[in-house]
Amino acid sequence: MASDTRTFVIVGAGQAGRWVVLTLRAEGFTGRICWFGDEAHGPYERPPLSKAVLQGEVGLEQLALLQPAKFDELNIEWHPGEAVVAIDRERRQVRGASGIEVGYDMLFLANGGQARKLPGLAAHPRVATLRTWEDALAIKAALAGANKVIVIGGGWIGLELAASARKLGRQVTLLEAAARLCIRTVPPCVSQHLLELHQSHGVDLRLGDGVSAVQASDQGIGVTLASGAQVSGDFLVVGIGLVANDALAAAAGLATGNGVLTDAWGRTSDPTVFAVGDVANALRGDGQRLRLESWENAQRQGVAAAKAALGIPHNPDAEGPPWFWSDQYDDNLQILGFPDERLSVVERSQPARRQRVLFFCDGERVRAVAAVNAGRDVKIARKWMQQDRFPALAALTDTSIDLNRLPLRDMAPASPTHKEHTHG
Repeated sequence: MASDTRTFVIVGAGQAGRWVVLTLRAEGFTGRICWFGDEAHGPYERPPLSKAVLQGEVGLEQLALLQPAKFDELNIEWHPGEAVVAIDRERRQVRGASGIEVGYDMLFLANGGQARKLPGLAAHPRVATLRTWEDALAIKAALAGANKVIVIGGGWIGLELAASARKLGRQVTLLEAAARLCIRTVPPCVSQHLLELHQSHGVDLRLGDGVSAVQASDQGIGVTLASGAQVSGDFLVVGIGLVANDALAAAAGLATGNGVLTDAWGRTSDPTVFAVGDVANALRGDGQRLRLESWENAQRQGVAAAKAALGIPHNPDAEGPPWFWSDQYDDNLQILGFPDERLSVVERSQPARRQRVLFFCDGERVRAVAAVNAGRDVKIARKWMQQDRFPALAALTDTSIDLNRLPLRDMAPASPTHKEHTHG
């Protein structure tokens, strides 16, 4: 058999890039793989940065996505600390910040995003955002010397930061301009659960009042809200979302818009370039675009793009709806699909076990699930949704019956209801 002389280049060393690499080799690609990461470390897990890392429970070695020996085993040309600064699509070549140039037959953009900054807020030692290992270390050090912490942002990252700070014994005030928490990704009933959770742990929540000014000095932080209210603290963390790193793609002439525009397999407007993970704005089967910022989505898209580049048939939606989780305090929250307030809700709760499951239903189908401390129930519901087979929805409320024991019924064909989302 002739050797494969192709070169595949991956830009970005996170979860999505890792799954491109692993899938290429698992599917038998024997050509050259060049992998660029702009951080000096090897690829690592980011979800623990806002939780276990801040609380001092894990180090960088425990977060590694690939151990050093694996790079040799997979025959990967690894370029740490080398940001790719330009793509020449005509020559099919990328250029790194050091001047290194590498030609490619296929290029995978997995370069994620960066923490959104608060407009007009200058850099200051008492102000931080969270995206990298170094960011997490800086926040951890600052929390050690702080008493009053201010968190701006009532989305998932802001809530996780608030929970970690409270677990460390800090006073926390969380500021959110919207009327409720996680307003872009969950319906009011889930926002209310999150509100009550954080209130029960002593977080001072200020909702529906935007930030108009921030003053940071060596003495502390002062925040003025739109209402005129004043909030003071020792340290400020801004957790207001992610900006996709699509400037590299745009400069190369690729189609962009809230990320790099792709089809369901990660193909961009150039058939030799794919985009996956947080940077990708993918076209779904229903014709809507979706940019998801989640661990599982990065894995799915990395696998799908690698297989597409190799010409291997693959259905990226076969695993069912997207899945997302968040650990806050001692609770594990999981979201399957897109909970929508227009859907009917069936609740299955066991307060003694601190478990609560909300099934969001369209007719006789479960379209989405929001669960607290009930990961097994989410897995079971996911199987139902993959198979399009569901139990009688009224039976879901009976906690004396295991969900796996409920008889399932085949559903007649129907068109799912979707809308555009960004999960982050």
